[in-house]
Amino acid sequence: MLAIYFPVAVYLHYSYVPKPDPPKAATLAGPFRKLDNKAYQALIPGLDGLADFDSAPTRSTVTVFENGRQLGPAHSLKTIADGSYSHRRGSGIIFSASDNSDPNTNGRTYSLTWQ
Repeated sequence: MLAIYFPVAVYLHYSYVPKPDPPKAATLAGPFRKLDNKAYQALIPGLDGLADFDSAPTRSTVTVFENGRQLGPAHSLKTIADGSYSHRRGSGIIFSASDNSDPNTNGRTYSLTWQ
């Protein structure tokens, strides 16, 4: 019995490839806090552990969508405009609509995914 068990166990251990976890998703619900003419903030405290910080400026796996269409670029540090966004520790998601309109009143749906 052991002569069969060990080769099968070794084979299964080295040939098993787990399926990756599907991305998690959430809808961003307003009202969003206006930071300047184009940038708005959505606080997501539960995702703070995934956020970018000074020594890891591209750590966040969060992707922001507007009506199902991906916004970007991500990890923007200086200017948030034209659909760019940033997910920084302690700041939540800072983003802008693709046309720099107010996401509180433009009628679009904002969502995000993360790994």
